[in-house]
Amino acid sequence: MAIVKNLAFIPSERLKKLTESSDFEYNLSSLTPYPLDIIHYMLPLKLKFLKETYAVIDNGRIYGLITLETDDCNRKKLKISQLFLEENSIEYGELLINYVVNKFLAKGAQSFCVVVDEADDKLLKLFNDVCKFRTIADEYSFKLKKTDFPYTKEQSFDFIRFSKNSESTKIAQFYNGLINSHQMPAFEINEKYFKDSIFVGIKNNVCFKYVLECEKSKKLFGYFTISTKNNKDFVLEAALAPTYEIYLSDILKFAKYEISKRNSAWVLHVKIKSCFMNYNILLDVIKSYDFKYTKKSKILIKDLYKTAKADNHAYDKRIIFNDITPAY
Repeated sequence: MAIVKNLAFIPSERLKKLTESSDFEYNLSSLTPYPLDIIHYMLPLKLKFLKETYAVIDNGRIYGLITLETDDCNRKKLKISQLFLEENSIEYGELLINYVVNKFLAKGAQSFCVVVDEADDKLLKLFNDVCKFRTIADEYSFKLKKTDFPYTKEQSFDFIRFSKNSESTKIAQFYNGLINSHQMPAFEINEKYFKDSIFVGIKNNVCFKYVLECEKSKKLFGYFTISTKNNKDFVLEAALAPTYEIYLSDILKFAKYEISKRNSAWVLHVKIKSCFMNYNILLDVIKSYDFKYTKKSKILIKDLYKTAKADNHAYDKRIIFNDITPAY
């Protein structure tokens, strides 16, 4: 009989055997349990700040792993950031997904989000048809290397600065005002997100928040974040007011300058979501620089108001899903 357990209570030797026998690329070091994980497991949902990984075990063998991360914007929203399933184990994927959904719904969660490559038909079918997640937006990903985007070191970025906790309400109003109205319930950000968390030093994800501001009028016309989990792969997400989209190029130059001060070897992943009313213009700006377009993904969500039974299907394919983007 298959059971699901939190990774904090599974011996690391069993995980090592899994990687040795499965021949798949998975960051085992990120899954190594720490004493803090056991304490974190017992915390109520509103106090959770680290990721949690669950494994499905049948007859002593691990057939799948799933990782959840809390959403800094809303503690009642969770993101599925990693999923691994062994060959011929789709039924275990359904078990894992439904287990964490039901477990955290009982703890007070309201919705669950996952980002899936649109080319991965098997994984989309698992979430859409079997587990009844619904597609709400697209996400476009571009990869920028250190050598891809030249800039002048003397260039001034006086209009870019760190955001302040005291202006969180102002930033929230600006950011949410750029979201399409019909997608607002899924992507609206609480003003608390724009304040630095007290756990910022020990969280899995480090995030730097910036605003673009007119020096004379002090009016905000942009907001962006640079986040990383390993100080090598960085993720940039930006929101710019209409007619200010061209400033995306300045944001990229600034990001390259700031990241290069911290690390000599890095990769920047630029994410653009279709929930913003002017996302097409942002896409045109970034495409004009001929950066490497990596993939288009589907953003799927499951909430309290969408529940249905689904037939179980078996597919003869190993699934690996490992999303480097921060919960949002």
